[in-house]
Amino acid sequence: MEEVTKPAQGKRERETPEVTGSEEEIVKTTTVTTTTITTTTEIKQREEPIKVNKWNLSELKNACDDHVQKYLTTKAQYCQHHVHTDVKLFLGYVSCVFALVGGSYTYFTPFQESKDVTLVCVIAYLILNTLMVAYSLFVEKDTIFVGCPMGMDKNSEKYHKLIIHTTTKRYSDIYNITFEVKHKNDASRASSSINNSNVYTISRSYGGWFDVNGVLDTEIFEKVLAEGIRVALSGEKPHEQ
Repeated sequence: MEEVTKPAQGKRERETPEVTGSEEEIVKTTTVTTTTITTTTEIKQREEPIKVNKWNLSELKNACDDHVQKYLTTKAQYCQHHVHTDVKLFLGYVSCVFALVGGSYTYFTPFQESKDVTLVCVIAYLILNTLMVAYSLFVEKDTIFVGCPMGMDKNSEKYHKLIIHTTTKRYSDIYNITFEVKHKNDASRASSSINNSNVYTISRSYGGWFDVNGVLDTEIFEKVLAEGIRVALSGEKPHEQ
């Protein structure tokens, strides 16, 4: 008699569905998109609010100054020029070189022989530091931002330079921010024009932007910045706020 082999009970072969190339691409694309959305959400959630001591004018002004630069270089799409910072860094580095040379020379050379070199290095150090302070006081002044539109052709008629000045008087809660726009063709205009720049100043209390806990309301603050840039560029009257 022929033996009939029966399949073992409880063991069933599972059929694995075949995945085509197009289906694999769809799965990969969906995974990448989901990962990107999750990463973006996590980044937004990680952004900490700007919080300072509301009784400290220096902290309030520094927080506003920092956010002005952040807003202009990200949302307003301006490319910042670091001319003032570069000049001060250059003067500072050169003065440090003179200090290093003077100190090293006196370390390896007897004092009587190194007096002339030390004197030159000390005088040069003092002059360079004085120049750096003078540059900050009389050239840079209250300027916190200098830049131009990102990606705009320099030959374009709309090309311009945006300069931001900010001040806060002592014992005052008023933040003064001045928007100065210099157009490329300002130099070629009639010499009878004394001021070829569009200047617009906004003066507001810090209390309008910071809450009782010292947290900056970036949305309201950025609306003020956008309005200031618009008025300075167009020369139109500001909207009532």
